[in-house]
This record gives sequence, C-alpha cells and structure tokens, in this order.
Amino acid sequence: MSAHARPHATHAPRTSRRSRTQPLTSRPITVVTLGLAVSVLAVSTLVHAPTRASAAEVLVPTTSSLTNESMLDPLTPTDVTDTRLARLVAIQQERLQQQAELAARELRQERRERKERREAREQRRERRQEARAAARAAARAPQWVMPVAGAGWSASFGEAGSSWSSGYHTGQDFTAPSGTPVLAVSDGTITSATWSDAYGNIIEITHPSGDQSWYAHMSGFERTSGSVSAGDVIGYVGCTGNCFGNHLHFEYHPGGGEAADPIAWLNRNGV
Repeated sequence: MSAHARPHATHAPRTSRRSRTQPLTSRPITVVTLGLAVSVLAVSTLVHAPTRASAAEVLVPTTSSLTNESMLDPLTPTDVTDTRLARLVAIQQERLQQQAELAARELRQERRERKERREAREQRRERRQEARAAARAAARAPQWVMPVAGAGWSASFGEAGSSWSSGYHTGQDFTAPSGTPVLAVSDGTITSATWSDAYGNIIEITHPSGDQSWYAHMSGFERTSGSVSAGDVIGYVGCTGNCFGNHLHFEYHPGGGEAADPIAWLNRNGV
C-alpha cells in the first residue's frame, strides 16, 4: 500500500438528487402527519371557542344587570335617556292638555254664539209677529178723524138761542169754504142720505157700536149708501137748509138716541 494511499472510509449512502427535490406532498408520511396536526388544531379551537349565546351574554348585558347597575349608579346613560324621555312625554302631555282646553273654550264660545244668534232670531220673529198682530188689530179697529180737516169752529154744542128750534145748538159747527170735503169720522154704514128743511143735505152714519154721526148743510153728496171707513169723503161743505154761511153741522147720537156733545165723543176716541 502506498504511503499516500488514503485509508478506505465508509460513507453513508447519498440521497439521490431526484429524491431531494421530490415535493413534500408526495411523501406519504409527511402528508399524514400534517393532516393529523390540522385536525388536532381544529378540534382544540372548537372546544375552547365560546358559543354564540355565551358571546351575546358577554357583549350584551341582560336587563336585570342593567337595572341593577342603574340602581347602583344614578348617572348611568340609561337613567339619562329615561329622564329625557319622561321630560318629552311630560311636554307632549302638557301640549295636549293646552290644546284640549283651547278646543273646549272654542266649543263653549261657539255654543254661546249659536245661542245668542238663536235668541236674536227669536226676538226678531216675536217683534215681527207683534208688529203684524198690531197692524191687523189696527186694521180691524175703527180709526177716527175730524169731519172737516183744518176747519174753524163756530157754534158749539149746547149753546142756547132762538136760532135753533130746540132752543139750543145740538151739534158742533165747522166753518170751511164751500166744496171742502166732508169725511166720515169712523167706520160705519150710511143709513140715510136725504134732504131736510132744517138740515139741508144730511147723511147719517151708524157705527159698529150703534152710535150715529150726522153731517148736515152739505152742498152735495159723494156717497149715499154702503159701508164707509174713517176718512172716506161722503160729501162737501155747503149751506143748505136752515143755514147762515158755509159750514158743516156735525152731531153725535149715542145709540141712535138724543144728541150729545160730539167733541167729547171724538176726544174719547183719540181725535
């Protein structure tokens, strides 16, 4: 053996290049080992992970816990929210109460106004009814006027003298120009229109009460029969019969009897 000869060394078998470059997944033992490791890790995660209910309990406190905490701490956000909500509710209730009171006042005012309008209508209706009733009564009631409008007076009732056959004047004389209208003093019926030597042209009117009015010495007749109303023209002033100067001789006979004071009779009836 040569001095330079190297001693024979035993070397471990070399792994071929092909085996060194082989992918990890192609090695059966390695794949199994990795699969087991992943399975163990997954099981451990599932075992130690909290459930959804547990997470909810951790993240969201229960009502009882909030209540207890709120009771212990008066300045918690829950109490602040409740206070604000209570204040808003109180304000809203106050507004509703004010609106209700306003509506009640308006309703009472409207009722008062309706009542006042209704009473005013009733009063107007009553006044109209009273006016109509008064007009009807006035239309039914006899009206009274002077027998000659704007005339002067001469001989009065009761004057004594030889000029009158009875020894005194039985009527009232109204002086007026000839042709002046002679008027019926009230409603009635002409019961006579004739000529008399003493009275000349004379009309007698009987009134509803039974009293009579006489109109003498007229120059002519306008009416000789039928019903007349107060103020109707029945004839004209003249001087016929036993007469001196143009005038109307007017007499009043209560119940158709003896003559009485005609002026007092007219006065009693508002003339």
